[in-house]
Amino acid sequence: MNAGEVPVAAAEKAALAAMVRDYVTEMTQFAPDADPRAPYAYLDLYWTEPEARWPFWLRAADGNAGFALLRRAGERMEIAEFYVAPEWRRANIGRAAARRLIARFPGPWRITQRELNARGIAFWHAVLDGFVQYREETTETDAVRREQIFTYP
Repeated sequence: MNAGEVPVAAAEKAALAAMVRDYVTEMTQFAPDADPRAPYAYLDLYWTEPEARWPFWLRAADGNAGFALLRRAGERMEIAEFYVAPEWRRANIGRAAARRLIARFPGPWRITQRELNARGIAFWHAVLDGFVQYREETTETDAVRREQIFTYP
């Protein structure tokens, strides 16, 4: 199996759903209302809206190291969810994958993290610093969030 980003096939949906549960379990520390037992509400849309949503595996040499769920919101691309399994963190898999995925979809982007997720904010700064010029905003909807807004290239 080659490293990189590979679209998730519909036949792999159950494997992705299992990894999404791991991700949501981890995110409950920042979003206490998240329920890892509940199905991810938007998962099926990644195969029924192929012009607006894209699921990717983040692959390492010997397996799936994580996933990225990308979506188009109007004219802007967004990373809906991004996860690197704990055993693959600090191996530069996430940063390299995020940069390649951004480059794969040139144009305007927005990436959002919950304000309480300091590690997530630091990760996205590491991805974007020196890669693209961005502006950062703080917004408040259901929770206080940080957003990085930019256009690639």
